[in-house]
Amino acid sequence: GTLTLTSGQLAIDSSVTVDASAAAPVTISADGNSRVIQVAAGAVVAMNDLVIRDGVAAPQGGGILNFGELTLDRVVVTDNLENSGGTSFDLGGGGIYNGDGATLNLTDSTVSDNATVGQPGGGVYGFFNSTVNVTRSTISGNVGGDVAGGLRTLGDANISNSTISGNTSTAWHGGALFATDGTVTISNSTIVGNNSPGGTAGGLMVATFGAPVSVSITDNVIADNGTYNCQIEGGGAAVLTSLGGNVSTDDSCSLSGDDQNVGPDGALVDALADNGGPTLTHALRAGSPAIDAAVGACPATDQRGVDRPQGAGCDVGSFELVP
Repeated sequence: GTLTLTSGQLAIDSSVTVDASAAAPVTISADGNSRVIQVAAGAVVAMNDLVIRDGVAAPQGGGILNFGELTLDRVVVTDNLENSGGTSFDLGGGGIYNGDGATLNLTDSTVSDNATVGQPGGGVYGFFNSTVNVTRSTISGNVGGDVAGGLRTLGDANISNSTISGNTSTAWHGGALFATDGTVTISNSTIVGNNSPGGTAGGLMVATFGAPVSVSITDNVIADNGTYNCQIEGGGAAVLTSLGGNVSTDDSCSLSGDDQNVGPDGALVDALADNGGPTLTHALRAGSPAIDAAVGACPATDQRGVDRPQGAGCDVGSFELVP
């Protein structure tokens, strides 16, 4: 069913669990009149089997503005808009804005087709001192009116067994991710077909405006993201480290000896599609260099929940091709 908000956002100021599994999925729509949900600092909130959509708000978080600890499980955050206009580094977050000190856990969830007007972070924005954990989830089709189509982070982020696909940064680098400050880890994930202006990084942008930022990548497919899959700006305080096993369609991602530069279109991944499980994924084609090429410890399953072989040697990225 659908719940349409008529008197403003849902403001959650105490800890609560919203379990919609008995009637899944339940849609909560702001119908373009307000943000959908705001979570107060100190609140521990868990939500599952929801669709959060059609929020419009400024200056932060078109769909969700989180200052607490928010866990989303089998939740779709889609078609939300942050519309403050102008350009300010601390504003934005078309789908979700994760504020100072907040924690966002996305599991088996989707953040898709959200946008900002003039601001960064079309899909998700994580502010200073925040943590964003993305597990078995898809961030796709989001548009940042400034940098960062998919995810803008100034805090810490951990992305595993997930897909970042088809996001667009309209002003500068970071179609998939724009990271300054904090520590980011990306593993067993698929980062494909993200876009940014010509001559910039459509995939991962690691930059500093003074404070250190560290991004590490392991066992990811990073393919066909505009001019460059990765870029680093800001000198020694901006660090992008490959821990091996990555399959990239260029050599821009600080590739190590255990990585593969397979050239344009060489990753052999299919379009984003429903391949089973709760989220959309990019299937590997037969003969993909990602098959059986992981060097790190493999998660128990792929993004869809399909079993992976244990130890090293599962498929690189978030999709395990079962012969």
